[in-house]
Amino acid sequence: MHNHFIAPEVIDHLAREGSHYATRIVEREGRRFFLIQEKAMRPIDGPISNAGARLADMEREGIAAQAVSCVPFLMYPDVDTALGLAIAQVNNDAMVSLAKSDPAHFVPLASVPMQDPPTAAKELERAAKLGLRGVEIPPKVIERQLDGPDFEVFWEAAESLRMVVCIHPFEAAPSGALARYFLGNLVGNLYDTGLAAALLIYGGVLERHPKLRVVLYHAGGALPALVGRLDMGYRLVPECREAIPRPPSTYVSQFHFDIIAHNREMLGYLVKTYGADRFVVGSDYPLAAGLAHPLEEVKALGLNADDEAKILGRNARELLRR
Repeated sequence: MHNHFIAPEVIDHLAREGSHYATRIVEREGRRFFLIQEKAMRPIDGPISNAGARLADMEREGIAAQAVSCVPFLMYPDVDTALGLAIAQVNNDAMVSLAKSDPAHFVPLASVPMQDPPTAAKELERAAKLGLRGVEIPPKVIERQLDGPDFEVFWEAAESLRMVVCIHPFEAAPSGALARYFLGNLVGNLYDTGLAAALLIYGGVLERHPKLRVVLYHAGGALPALVGRLDMGYRLVPECREAIPRPPSTYVSQFHFDIIAHNREMLGYLVKTYGADRFVVGSDYPLAAGLAHPLEEVKALGLNADDEAKILGRNARELLRR
């Protein structure tokens, strides 16, 4: 899980309609890129958009199948609903075609227009009927947070449809200190994920939807470092107890984390603390900020055979009902 793919149909859609999404295609040194909001560049060519080109890499790394999702900027939470729905439907139809063309290697995840939760829920229902088993969403919609009452219709749909929800942050144009040193990715992404998880707990989303399953990319973001303080807040602050009847740490079992910690000692600590059944392989393939050899990261932990097997595939297969 946590691999990215830009379907050719999505590229064609943005080539025609990109001006409505503040996105255009540019060339640099013989390569093509998306330029988002005139600030962030993301590659188009190669395995990011060519499914066949991924197979040799997968075989070399021992990856039997990828749960592929769109590159996160393609979720476009800042455009109007009609535009968000249009690109989500292009992406979801293309992902279905990918799965049908090579079901052994690719398990696609949907995208939905979270800027309008009823529309997102309806598109999630359509995606489920098409055979998709999960969805990638951003950790917030501009400054609207996922525990807001208007998002309840989406969480109800995700739980009833048994669609695993994968939270992936992206900020095309971070401001302040996060605009420096690539910190929007290195720090901001982890903060946004941790904040979203804390709000899903404190806001009662996980309490109201006990069968909901959420994957937090980037090894859970900041959430693992926050759990103790969230429990402290539950003890001391009445507001932290308004929507939940038990400590925040007891809800962690509804989250899964990927293995992208970029620190094996930290990853080992997380697995020991939260259990091997909470982790899935992630690589961020084929982007440079990911893990080049994800299986090595797991095998280096020295886990017993059963725990290793859970992380290397069993957990993901259960989440995706594969």
